[in-house]
Amino acid sequence: MDESVLAPLNYLAERIHPLETWAYDPPDGHPRFNGKLCAYPIQIKNARECFEGISREYGFGCLHRPSVVSDFCDDEAIRTKVYAETAEWVKDTLQASSVVVFDHTYRRRLKHRPPLDGTGGSFSKIRTPVGRVHADFTPVSAPRRIASLIGRKPDDQLPPYKIFGVWRPLNRRPLQDAPLALAAASSVTSDELVTNAIIYPERRGETFAVLHNKHHQWFYFPEMVRDEILLFLHYDSECSEHPTVPHTAFEDPGSPPDAEPRESLELRMLVL
Repeated sequence: MDESVLAPLNYLAERIHPLETWAYDPPDGHPRFNGKLCAYPIQIKNARECFEGISREYGFGCLHRPSVVSDFCDDEAIRTKVYAETAEWVKDTLQASSVVVFDHTYRRRLKHRPPLDGTGGSFSKIRTPVGRVHADFTPVSAPRRIASLIGRKPDDQLPPYKIFGVWRPLNRRPLQDAPLALAAASSVTSDELVTNAIIYPERRGETFAVLHNKHHQWFYFPEMVRDEILLFLHYDSECSEHPTVPHTAFEDPGSPPDAEPRESLELRMLVL
């Protein structure tokens, strides 16, 4: 396999305040995302050639973990069997005292493979791959989510915790469409993370958009199979400078025109 690919990644073009993404059509007719994106050509390294297992420095890794579940469209099986097996894998891998899986998202790219331009994905009727560089939790949204999970108030003192994600391709053949690229946590600083308010009909959340820096180190795992998972850091309550692994789907230049559109399942979990 080649050591790297050159592919465009969609970064936030400039810092905007307030930066907002609406989960539904705004009442004033404005676009759902008020920021501007810029596609930068990025060398994305083949992580299989760089390390095995989980890299603590980078904040992610790929593991061979076949699931007992074969039908990933069965929501009940995901919430029971997949949540349980994933929690055990992560607890063992990270030597954690406790792991609680608290949500999941199924994604499927449409058959005509619409562009990964960063404007859709998260809140479409069919959740499609997110084609812009982002991170899922901020110093505001992470403790708020964890406090609600463990029965605390948002301003309560919380124990040290991490939030991790597990991502699995669901295609029957090795994945060739819209793989996931991950930035090494150690290469991204907090001043490059821009708060992006997520506006729902009944509440507001927050994620991070990301400003480009040539020092970011990007990786991916080519041709993942459904018996493999990516484990990566969403948020570390004890690390203010490098608290997260930004990530994005991207167009692999080596992907054949008839590649099977990507299907994937992602889970997020509290790790103590």
